[in-house]
Amino acid sequence: MSLPDRKGLPLSTIINRRKASAMLATAAWGMTMPARAAPPRRLLLRGADHLLTMTDPPRAKTDMLIHQGRIEAIGPDLPAGDADVIDLSGHVLMPGFVDTHWHMWNTAARGLWRSAKGGFMPTMAAISPHFTPADVAISVDLALAEAVNSGITTVHNWAHNVRSPAHADAEIAAMIRSGVRGRFAYGYAQDVGKDQPMNLDHLSTIARRRPSNLVSIGICARGPDRSAPPVWQAEWDVARRLGLPISTHMASDPKSAASGGIAALAARKGLGADVQLVHLTAASRADMDRVAQAGSPVSISPWTELEVGYGVPPIADMIAAGLLLGLSVDNMVLAGQADMFSVMRLSTDLARGLSRNQLLMEDMTALRWATIDGARSLGLGQQVGALAPGMRADIIAVRVDALNTAPAADLPSLLTHAARPDNVSLVLIDGVAHKRDGQLVRVDLPAIRAKASASIAKIRSAAAI
Repeated sequence: MSLPDRKGLPLSTIINRRKASAMLATAAWGMTMPARAAPPRRLLLRGADHLLTMTDPPRAKTDMLIHQGRIEAIGPDLPAGDADVIDLSGHVLMPGFVDTHWHMWNTAARGLWRSAKGGFMPTMAAISPHFTPADVAISVDLALAEAVNSGITTVHNWAHNVRSPAHADAEIAAMIRSGVRGRFAYGYAQDVGKDQPMNLDHLSTIARRRPSNLVSIGICARGPDRSAPPVWQAEWDVARRLGLPISTHMASDPKSAASGGIAALAARKGLGADVQLVHLTAASRADMDRVAQAGSPVSISPWTELEVGYGVPPIADMIAAGLLLGLSVDNMVLAGQADMFSVMRLSTDLARGLSRNQLLMEDMTALRWATIDGARSLGLGQQVGALAPGMRADIIAVRVDALNTAPAADLPSLLTHAARPDNVSLVLIDGVAHKRDGQLVRVDLPAIRAKASASIAKIRSAAAI
């Protein structure tokens, strides 16, 4: 390949020159992380008013026994034995939420969607070069704390400001120490040229071993819509050679959709279950059919798609096309908060309002997108997203007796249209408690807030905004 970068160097030279620095930064996260907290020998979740498994009808007054991070048994009046017992009367027990696309690196810039530089894109362009590895790490810390607080137990960290191997290592390290399940999607620097690839050498190095039992590696690529053909094709080829899942923004706006990127991917066999497409806000029905036929999952983020000006996500068409959908909070710069309950509500209400058909979409459909379908779209459907013996114990308990949730005639409606993050009392990830009695138990929130505030103040000063 002879594609030049902005300095006129061939692609092979760029990759070779990165090799030495990548070797020096390799796997820093693998040697410095403390051991993961061991789950209790057994944990009994006692007497939930409702159990929502996502594969069976809701059950009433049900217990769940957890052993070594797995669900061991589900049923009424399970014997406690030597288990740690948590009383869940007044709660619904359900799988933790799965967020399928989240730019965590800029979380400290919450609400900074415009500045003297302009709107979202110019403002991000101004601040992104000033994020150090320590800055992206604290943003990821903040994002993961908010994820847990709101009941999100699996994340897809879409790291599209990887400015150096150290930046990637810092984000991975933050994910490992959090104990939150997720995928780190290795990306590119925000200001990289369309004719420059991501650091494929460092990617290849870290892909040789999984960071932890909870964190895996994928890539987030610019794809046909945002990079030159030799670049995205090289990135696809490397990812597939390494066995890594791929994610890319596609057809976000009419101009992107008209460029024919989805057809280009299809022509090169660049779609499939290992290739997640994000947004598709302006995709034609023909393109949706191509995506569905190839089996590529899709992630939508209705709040940010509205807020950034992409338009209204065509959810009714996506349903009709039979796409495998997952939900996303996207980023805190635009969305402001990591609230999967509100994402589910907006998804259902947009589908009904735009179609002028209140019965077009069931509330349970949105719950599936936020749990079992989201897990399947990330290749985790055999581990999480549903509650059954043998599944990993990624579980949340939501109050059904709170002022804003009681009484409720319908459980799916309660969860998609009434419940809020503050109703999440218990969060387990791999059987480990991260939130109990409504309080986060594994993070130092004052320290995270102070570091995040200092980080964004420094970055704004450096960017003169």
